[in-house]
Order: sequence, then structure tokens, then C-alpha cells
Amino acid sequence: MPVRALWRALGVLLTLQLLLFAAGCAGSSGGGGGRIEVAATTSVVGDLVRQVAGERAEVFVLVPPGAEPHTFQPTPRDAARISRSEVVFKNGLGLDDWVDDLLESAGREGQAVVELSRGLEPIGAEHGHHEEEQGHHAGHTRHEEEHGHHGEHARGNPHFWLDVRYAMRYVERIRDALVRVDPGGEEVYRENARAYMEELGRLDRYIRERASSIPEERRKLVTFHDAFPYFARAYGFEQVAVVLPNPNAEPGSREVARVVRVVREEGVPAVFTEPQFNSRLARTVAEEAGVEVYEIYSDTLPAGDGPRSYEAMMRTNIDRIAGALR
Repeated sequence: MPVRALWRALGVLLTLQLLLFAAGCAGSSGGGGGRIEVAATTSVVGDLVRQVAGERAEVFVLVPPGAEPHTFQPTPRDAARISRSEVVFKNGLGLDDWVDDLLESAGREGQAVVELSRGLEPIGAEHGHHEEEQGHHAGHTRHEEEHGHHGEHARGNPHFWLDVRYAMRYVERIRDALVRVDPGGEEVYRENARAYMEELGRLDRYIRERASSIPEERRKLVTFHDAFPYFARAYGFEQVAVVLPNPNAEPGSREVARVVRVVREEGVPAVFTEPQFNSRLARTVAEEAGVEVYEIYSDTLPAGDGPRSYEAMMRTNIDRIAGALR
């Protein structure tokens, strides 16, 4: 595979550079009093890591805000930062598996890699063998029933963090991983995680209160891509259609017409798009169905104006959804 061969060649060069770097900067990691270096694949994961790490770690995010993580292509600069990171946090379940080739070529011995979704029970999984379960299993969404699984996510949908309770599970795993790689910072990491978990608890309650203000018969979601099944299940919505089931391929005219028909038949007043995708298709659906388009966030924090943290992103989402559906 040409891309894999390229990363392997780059890995050889990086190894030589790191030997020179280590000779001049020995002892520059967390044990020497400096901040440890940590990598996260996406801006959402990166924000969760920063909330726990505080000032004790420098967190590098591979996919910049506003970019689409499903199709991201790493650069040599990303490889260099990966090679210096004490721990790499990824989501998994196909969202950011491109980082595996990067780790193979540029990672180093003893480097911790934490897949935050590992062991959680994904919606749409073809097989039911998992280490843990969240403990709340509702029925399939309408979209799931019609298509069998969620777009390209044959191993299950990766967007756990859009249910705040799963984000809290991520925080626990981030805390534990940071303690393992930097035991001198254990007190800091545990206190930061404790305070942030309280904040996330308040966020979860806020979303539930806002969702309950929407009449039950109007809690129907038509989203641009298949990111919101955990959100829908957790907060009492029904995901009735998705404009772009597969981020790697545009739907045909028949699929677009089907979404328009669902919007009309279900009386859904809005279509929700996301800034990392071209909004043309969503606007076409909305115009043909005679409804409005609203922007919400899923895989990434925005590059320009907009929420700058996971907590702000989730509040923005529920406020816009509640305003559009009431």
C-alpha cells in the first residue's frame, strides 16, 4: 500500500531525528519537571483531554477544528508530534483509524495508545461481543431499521460523546491513562477530572431539561450525517432520516427524494447540517420539503466563530435543536 510505505519511510527519518533530539534534550519529558506531550485525534477528544490535563500536559490535536475526521490525511508534521507524545488518544470504531498507520510508522516503543470507545456497546454493531455496556438500550432509530446499520460504520456508530454520559466515561479513561504515563501528576489529574465530571453532570441535566421542553411528537431529527443516534437515544429524540449516510459518498437522487418524503410525512420542521460538510445537499432537502436549515456540531469544534469547547458545543446543539423543533 503506497501510503503505508510512505509512512514507514518517514518513520526511519523520524527515528534518526529523534536520536539527535534525545541526545541534546535528555530528560525533557514529564519526569524532568516539564509538561508531557499528549496527542488527540480530534478537537472534541482534545478538549476532553485538556480539561483533565490542565497545565500539566501540552495537548496536540491532529485533526484541526472544522476538518472532517473520517477522511483526514495526516501530514509529516503530525507524524513528528506523534513521535514525541507520551500518550495518544483516539476515538476508534472507524472514526479515526487512519491514526493507526501513523502510529505504526512514527510511534515509539512504550508509547500509550488509548482507544476511548473500546469496550462500549455501539449502536449498529454487527456483533454483540463487548467488554462493557452502558446499561440503557432503546430500540433502533427509524434510519437504522431502514438501512440495517449506520452508513459506513459496520462495527457500530463511533459518536458516543454526543451522549454526555459517554463523554464522562471518556473522561475517566483519559484520567486513568494520564495517571499511568505521568504518576507524578496523579493528584492534579484526579482533581481536574472530578471537577469536570461535575460540570458534565450539570450539562447532561441541562440538555434533558431543554429536550423535555419540546413537545414529544416534535422530537424528530433529520441530520446531515449519521452522528446523532446516541444523542437521540439519551435525550428522547427519534432520528428519522440522515441526508448523508456515508461521509465518503454522496447519496443518489433516489435517496435524497426519500429524505424529502420523510421530512414531509413526519412533519419535521428543520434539517440539521454540520459545518465540516458542504451544506448544499441539506439545503436542497430543506428547500424541497419547505423547512429550515440549522447548523449543529458533531465530530469537530468549529474553526471560526462558534463554541470553543465540548461543553459549549453541546449547549449550542440543544439550544438550536430546541429552538427549531418547538
